[in-house]
Amino acid sequence: MPVHVARRASLLSALVAVASLAVVGCGAHPGNPVTAPAAPSTSASGSPSAPASASRTLTAEELVAAALPTEASPDAYGHPVSVRRPRAGERESEVSDPACARLLEAAHARRPSRSAPAVAEQTFNWRNDPNGGDSTLASYGNSGAVAVFAEVSDGLGACRYYESPGPATTYKGTVTVGPAPRLGDEAVQFEITAPTEGGSHVTQYTVVRTGSVIATFTKLSVGDPDLRAFPPALIARQISLLQQAQS
Repeated sequence: MPVHVARRASLLSALVAVASLAVVGCGAHPGNPVTAPAAPSTSASGSPSAPASASRTLTAEELVAAALPTEASPDAYGHPVSVRRPRAGERESEVSDPACARLLEAAHARRPSRSAPAVAEQTFNWRNDPNGGDSTLASYGNSGAVAVFAEVSDGLGACRYYESPGPATTYKGTVTVGPAPRLGDEAVQFEITAPTEGGSHVTQYTVVRTGSVIATFTKLSVGDPDLRAFPPALIARQISLLQQAQS
């Protein structure tokens, strides 16, 4: 199990350098990938203008309590949720396109201008999948969550390709926007594809705003399109738990 996590960390280190430095089917394991439209669309499900009703800001403890239980997926290795703590000497990475930098920073709850008061993170690994996934739950308050989601949506309208220095080589990511899933108050989905010696690395992002919280789900696949999607049943359950926590 530690081997899976270590491998994922290495594969994703360049892709989410902004985060480290600064889906769709049904079932208990990753399903089929979402086919992106020929002309990328940045439309999001729901209404991006304002939340339908006020939802209270969640504390770090409440986010942890609302996270998926480790036994949520019988086909997954359970990992406990953890609260993100500031790291000494942490700084932003270099991303060639500013629009892509803002997109990744907002999706990973590391936007300097809109810091989240509470962030919880969780790792997922599946027995039949050597690559795993992650979730990031960030509580901003209603207006803050709406603004951060707008930064994600706006970023998708401008970001198509970026480069970022990695541990061994330059990461070259191409961004493809997929159909927006009908989740929470508003949601978007996109993929970042990068060529590597081991084959194409594809990371699928599903970003959902539900009330005052933004939940980001990422799933890595390497050369296997059938393993690209974060299990949609788990995403739906997580969003339901967040909605209950805010009610």
